Amino acid sequence: MTLLPVFVGLVVGWVALRGLLAHPLLPWWVRTAVFWSAPLGALTWFVIMTADDPFLFPETAPCPGEPMREGVIGGGEVSGVSTPFPPRAYCLWEDGTVYDLAPGAEFLFWVFFALTSVPLATGLLHALREPKSLLR
Repeated sequence: MTLLPVFVGLVVGWVALRGLLAHPLLPWWVRTAVFWSAPLGALTWFVIMTADDPFLFPETAPCPGEPMREGVIGGGEVSGVSTPFPPRAYCLWEDGTVYDLAPGAEFLFWVFFALTSVPLATGLLHALREPKSLLR
């Protein structure tokens, strides 16, 4: 059941990319922006997803293993949480206090996401309006 949406997404992405490359009015730098912003967006997503991971350096983990003093940031036990989409990494204390770990990387991810999705949406619109232009 999961394979069908993935296949549909790949086909729509392929048609959007073909429409983007065949669009006659877009300058070359808009077309190439997709090819550098998509990998940078994926790299930024990876940085966000690993921001709360204490595996490599447990003594300098972003979310401390033992409870901190009351009133410094939060009280009680703390755990690191990552959400894949929208990408977010944060520390969550027992008392409900939340500390964002990568707000700058989250902003960069959304910039790269927009730089990828807007031109691809333009290419998809072009492919739907003029399907014969894809046959060249």
